[in-house]
Amino acid sequence: MADAREVLETMKEVAKIRIEMLKEGTTFHDSMKRAYYLKEYEEKLREIEELIRRINIRLVYSRGTGPGDTPSD
Repeated sequence: MADAREVLETMKEVAKIRIEMLKEGTTFHDSMKRAYYLKEYEEKLREIEELIRRINIRLVYSRGTGPGDTPSD
């Protein structure tokens, strides 16, 4: 699970860098393509952040549960 999280964190940083570059205009794209890619990267960044949150929740939840553990009623 930690490896998946590390990969997602790396993807998150790459997306942030690319978003910053698109906003600053440090690309070879014209304005229409730049706007399109900016929108796409921002959407992907939201998806990546959601996956990271889910992994974090799963890691916290799984700490107290193990084989044979049953929740008390």
